[in-house]
Amino acid sequence: MASTLKINTLTGVSTAGSIAVTGEGNSTTTNLQQGLAKAWVNYDSEDQATRGSFNQSSLTDNGTGDYTTTYTNNLSGAEDKCISVNVWNTTDDGSNASAGSARGGSRADQAGDTVQSTSSLNWMSYFGSSADADAGNFDYDGNYCITHGDLA
Repeated sequence: MASTLKINTLTGVSTAGSIAVTGEGNSTTTNLQQGLAKAWVNYDSEDQATRGSFNQSSLTDNGTGDYTTTYTNNLSGAEDKCISVNVWNTTDDGSNASAGSARGGSRADQAGDTVQSTSSLNWMSYFGSSADADAGNFDYDGNYCITHGDLA
């Protein structure tokens, strides 16, 4: 018989901030908090508009293809986070934003020469041939950044 659980708050019994979820096959568990995204943003850099976000107090467009997202709630460490960034160019059905495409491809990543912090993340988007250093910064219709890690 199926049941429905309706609650507003989940709290661990032995540790309030830790809830184990039993995985497929009933043999392993995953910590629920570790698997949740701690922040994300969907940003249109051409229109300079945030389409949606979570745990983001602000986004600064520093110039072509250069962005800083500031978290509402800080992360516990500047370097102990995992980010994923991606781009989508809706102007031409995305064909210019396909990594490794014949037109050169795109990429987006954490800004490598910027010291990261617990309160913000600097990331960039590029257009050019694979990972060449001469690939130029580029503003895409869709810029997506997600952060995993531990909140402070």
